[in-house]
Amino acid sequence: MTDVKERLAALREKMMENGVQACVIPSSDPHMSEYPPAHWEARSYFSGFSGSAGTLVATETESGLWTDGRYFIQAGHQLAGSEIRLYRMAVKDVPTTTEFLCGRLKDGDTVGFDGQLLSAAAVGEMRAAFAGKGIQIRSVDLIEGIWPGRPPVPDSEVYVHDVRYTGYTCAEKLEQVRAELKKKGADGEIFSRLDCVAWLMNLRASDIDYNPFAVSYAIVFRESAVLFINTKRVSPEAMAYLKENGVSVREYEEIKRALEEIQTPRTILADMASLNYDLYEALAQNPAVTIKEGEDTVVALKGVKNRVELRNIDRAHVLDGCALVEFCVWLEEAMNRGAAVTECTVCDRLREFRAKQPGNRGESFDTIAAYGANAAMMHYHPEPDTCSRLERKGFLLVDSGGQYLEGTTDITRTFVMGPLTREEMERYTDVLKAHIGLATAVFLEGCTGGNLDILSRIHVWKQGIDYRCGTGHGVGMFGGVHEGPQNIRMKSNAVLKKGMTVTDEPGVYEEGRFGIRTENILVVTEYINNEYGQFLKFKPITYFPIDTAGIMTERMTFEEIAWLNDYHRLVYDKLAPRLSGRALDWLKKHTEPISK
Repeated sequence: MTDVKERLAALREKMMENGVQACVIPSSDPHMSEYPPAHWEARSYFSGFSGSAGTLVATETESGLWTDGRYFIQAGHQLAGSEIRLYRMAVKDVPTTTEFLCGRLKDGDTVGFDGQLLSAAAVGEMRAAFAGKGIQIRSVDLIEGIWPGRPPVPDSEVYVHDVRYTGYTCAEKLEQVRAELKKKGADGEIFSRLDCVAWLMNLRASDIDYNPFAVSYAIVFRESAVLFINTKRVSPEAMAYLKENGVSVREYEEIKRALEEIQTPRTILADMASLNYDLYEALAQNPAVTIKEGEDTVVALKGVKNRVELRNIDRAHVLDGCALVEFCVWLEEAMNRGAAVTECTVCDRLREFRAKQPGNRGESFDTIAAYGANAAMMHYHPEPDTCSRLERKGFLLVDSGGQYLEGTTDITRTFVMGPLTREEMERYTDVLKAHIGLATAVFLEGCTGGNLDILSRIHVWKQGIDYRCGTGHGVGMFGGVHEGPQNIRMKSNAVLKKGMTVTDEPGVYEEGRFGIRTENILVVTEYINNEYGQFLKFKPITYFPIDTAGIMTERMTFEEIAWLNDYHRLVYDKLAPRLSGRALDWLKKHTEPISK
């Protein structure tokens, strides 16, 4: 951990030069992305922790890393030997970052942070917490100059995502946005989330690993729309498309100046959770601007998929299911002949099989291939020097996904590699029951993911077990694998609507022993409309068998077994027309019905 100590020392020297007593480095970029481009991965560089979520806080004498339950085990390993203390978020008696700072700093001390990397909402909470303590805040870039070899801002080619996939043109989406702004009493809105800009403009690129987005902003007014992007990387076809759809283009760096130059009185909608602090301040300091706080209008619009999108997403899952079948045929044959198959081999071969499918544009996230005890780390990623070799016993958990022009996929299967203990079979069956509990839900229109989470979680709660994550999340359309507003978690207040897609992925994770997860993507569909209102239900759109070798059928109800058999019949009907030979034989075998 020598590098981490040296990097923290350089950071503290920069803090001293700027009169800052504490520094906050989040896992973010100017667009509040879940997976920031390498140029903005300062938190990883200075801490040595590679997980996607976390905040590093450094004072003059100590430092801490805050992360959530997905990364407790991983962070513990990666921070070992450094001065950085792990703070487990949402665990009883663990302070938040602001509580930590309030307890360490004194009246007159200053907390520094890059105002492009924290949302206006986050800074607002920080300011409120510090108000009674006399602690000051300052937006200052403490990273520039002390990160040798810092990756550049990405500039991959920008191209148009055709209307045959999107269902609506850019111009039509702009009109949808303007209609929503009118309802909210706003003249315009700034869009800084990369997934929102990509959806709104029907543009895609590859600036972020696994996410087909371009680093950009957009401003939409009732009479105009502007895209802020490095214009050199926009293809001629894309530039012509934008012009045809009423969008003008300016350079990426001009966004702040454009906000400062507004002279006509405007009411601008600002999503405080996604707009970075520096841009918010540019609005707040402009006397012509009235800020109206509200949720990003595109988040809600793109959360509900249209008929064209749903048809394409279904095709993407068929393609993905075929790739997975081909992979499983290879895996089974490799294991039978005693080949040295490792977790890294699994990742490589999955990538290769997906790449053979038409319309594939890579993976939707870094594949989790975790054998045995490694699967207890929810976001484990194998490394060539340390990855485990697969054996003929226990579980292999594979969480992976693909990006296709037709849509984004995300699937987890836990494969039975050989003999299991009774406990492993019990937990495997409990997770399947939890998965079916949500998949078979019928609910009244207006219900939220928070209302439904217990339908899944109750099946593991009965065993005195819980999982430290949500049960499901929204998925983009050739976009981010994690997109809202919908999700399935206890505190979710996002209403589930017809056309939304959401994952169903309960799990059990026993540190040092095993991990189990079963995941499908579900689409919200109509069920019954009567005097009580509109009822909704879920339909699976992930097409791949669930391994039946680990099921204790005596723990299953007849209804649960019927659901599984029906699901496997659907999987066979979807995939069989595209498969032949050994792949078709494998599919037949693994979709055979089971019974008590």
